[in-house]
Amino acid sequence: MQTPDEIRNWYRTFTPEKLQRNRWYGSVTQAYDKVRPKYAQAFLECAIEVAKIPANGQILEVGCGPGTATISLARLGFSVIALEPSLAACEVARQNVAAYPNIEIINTSFEEWEPVDREFDAIVAATSWHWVSPENKYQKAASMLKNTGVLVLLWNTTMMPPLVIFEHLTEIFRQHLPAFAEYKDRDREVQELNIFVDAAIDSGLFSNLRTEVRVNEVNYAIDDYLQLLTTYSPCIALAPESRHELSESLRAVLAQNCGTQMQLSYQSVFQILDRSLPES
Repeated sequence: MQTPDEIRNWYRTFTPEKLQRNRWYGSVTQAYDKVRPKYAQAFLECAIEVAKIPANGQILEVGCGPGTATISLARLGFSVIALEPSLAACEVARQNVAAYPNIEIINTSFEEWEPVDREFDAIVAATSWHWVSPENKYQKAASMLKNTGVLVLLWNTTMMPPLVIFEHLTEIFRQHLPAFAEYKDRDREVQELNIFVDAAIDSGLFSNLRTEVRVNEVNYAIDDYLQLLTTYSPCIALAPESRHELSESLRAVLAQNCGTQMQLSYQSVFQILDRSLPES
């Protein structure tokens, strides 16, 4: 098990290559859109209220994927510029928000995009902030925000089966997908996410952290759970034959212990920080 310091150092030095950012989820975009959990509208509305984003607010979304959170922001009436480096994800996101003229999806990364005379009321990143290169990310975010602007980090953590079911899967994960072989403690998940807000506060550019954690429980068909696994990075990194073997091994065990459906749980988290005003 990684220590908190090891996890913190990894996140602070993690810099995905441009090609990796652009293509990593391309092969699983449709599955991602179908089976990854969305952000509950009530949860997102709570985050917006806590962040005090004005009703006519201008939002920059970083790494929108197939529009997982974008559609909820659109329904709330915000004007959103959403950045997404994967062309495949951009195309799906544009389809998902086609009914909302105030949403613009741009095929680029946060690192590469340079706004011209634009300031935003909020920067929102929905389970994507860890993909932004750590170098100067908070400086650039602060420079794009109005004096009253906020940084809103949204997260849906890894979806996990109950421990009694997970124990039947542990040996398969150890053999084929070691990153999933440990049952994650919910408190530890939040500690890992706190690394990002710690870095934001340490930059001196953000302050006044507000956070909320909600536990969600949902039922998934076994086939949807197996498809869900393919959207997580450790599984994407596997060779196709290894992914197939993993899926079939899990399917056999789950059929014995769950039938056709299983319960999954995950946490939805928001972390909201104000832009710190420069000292006069």
